[in-house]
Amino acid sequence: MKITFLGHAGALVEADGVKLVCDPWFSQGGAFVSGWHQLPDNSPYSPLTYDATHVYVSHDHQDHFDAGVLNALDPSVTLLMPDYPLPSWKRLVGSLRGPVPVLLGDQEVFRAGPLRLRLIHSPTPRHQDSALVIEDTTTGQVVVNLNDCQVDRDQLRAIRRLHPRIDVVMAQFSGATWFPFAYSFAAEEQVDAAERKKVNSMRRWTRYMHALDPRSAVAFAGPPALLDPELAPHFFAESSVFTTPPELLAWLGQEHPELAERTVAPLPGDELDVTTGHLNPDPKIREEFDWADLPTYVEDYARRRAPAIADVLARHPEPQRSLYGDFAAHFAALFAAGESLCRAVDAVVAFDIGGSGGGFWLVDFRSLEVREGSGPEADAHDYRFTLPSRFLPDILEGEMSWEEFFFSFRFRAWRPGIGAYNEELMSVLRCSAPDDLAEYLLRTAPDREREPGAFRLETATGAYLVSDTCPHLGARLGPQDYDPALGSVVCPQHGWRFALPDGACSNGRARLGVSPAGPAADPATDIPSDASRRPEERQEQK
Repeated sequence: MKITFLGHAGALVEADGVKLVCDPWFSQGGAFVSGWHQLPDNSPYSPLTYDATHVYVSHDHQDHFDAGVLNALDPSVTLLMPDYPLPSWKRLVGSLRGPVPVLLGDQEVFRAGPLRLRLIHSPTPRHQDSALVIEDTTTGQVVVNLNDCQVDRDQLRAIRRLHPRIDVVMAQFSGATWFPFAYSFAAEEQVDAAERKKVNSMRRWTRYMHALDPRSAVAFAGPPALLDPELAPHFFAESSVFTTPPELLAWLGQEHPELAERTVAPLPGDELDVTTGHLNPDPKIREEFDWADLPTYVEDYARRRAPAIADVLARHPEPQRSLYGDFAAHFAALFAAGESLCRAVDAVVAFDIGGSGGGFWLVDFRSLEVREGSGPEADAHDYRFTLPSRFLPDILEGEMSWEEFFFSFRFRAWRPGIGAYNEELMSVLRCSAPDDLAEYLLRTAPDREREPGAFRLETATGAYLVSDTCPHLGARLGPQDYDPALGSVVCPQHGWRFALPDGACSNGRARLGVSPAGPAADPATDIPSDASRRPEERQEQK
């Protein structure tokens, strides 16, 4: 096999006539209301997509799901995507004008020539994401493309049982969210939170590599470029969560030098020979791009992309009428679709909508009411989002979710402290559409999710039985997640910290189940719940 990197999470995997392109993103307008752009500019490599025999798209985020690219594919291309239940995903897939997608379930295998493609869905129903295991049945070579799917320990162990020898693992290493820089925390709090988030992202990437132990570890899928002058300062600020490859390699050199030696951070056009592990760098892109001179490159890149950014923003003119009625109806529909989750938010959330058609509006999740307010100083509230009115119609009309808008970074937020993160609120806003929220509640019902267990934890202060499920997004926890310096269990997925002995969370509104442990029992065999089964293969239909 040979891998040609296409920028961000894009990769072309070739084997015996099969050309599999993963997550191609080439839009000149970027993603998320032109908040994100490819870094570096990968447009010269877009023609490689149109020679593809197969294209895989991992999930619906616009830096992976580029509708312009997918609609331009030749009808002969086999388009592979996960089979997700959320109605918005089905609508998005159904809106494509290119090849009809082949939708694959969790652990389902699709045969493409000599390649056995095994799809792995996100381990928690709270997220829609997927990873792909690519096995060349002729050579025995294995490439694992995790992109930014946060697989858990059970899934990693299942992959290793099926594939004891793995050649390449590609995984996201950089943070990519709006926290903390979009929030109005004190500067020193922002910097401290950003540093923790960056380190947590690198540790998560490192855990994947240690678990799968590939010959070549690929730093992949980020960071994006923020080219709009209004947003660019977020990239270079001390509160930035965007880790660059040189930062990752320097950190690995200090913390995991052996892993650093087999880590590559490819640029678009670079080719990795899977047989030898040799990375052949593309000299052309290096004539204009160097991580060491990123500010200069971004400044020039922003000038070149300015017309495309202006075109995207022009599609969002300020509304000519009040949006309050539509806003109130939007949340009334969410209340009706997911009353239990909405009440669990247990907060009053203010939306400060600037520009024509806007206002200061309060969403009371306690009484399930929406009302007009006078302003942040006059009306008590627990959380606040500030955004321009020009972007609100797309959200209210279902053209863009709240989460997609937040990824644009074109907003400001306030909450009473870093530890006041409200998962229930973000779950409601993540769904946005009433039918999505109803499906989400079905998928996260107690009888649908994995039954939480507990692990025994021996510490200097005593022994405890600790819940093995993070209350944030359901990630698996274990004794190895205890940090003696913090006196806390630290979630490996997002860095949430749960102090012992009470399980209180220091950076979120949650608590982990912790109780005193009795005498140690004989250890049980640790058998992951995700069995290493080989489902029947789905054959190519041409």
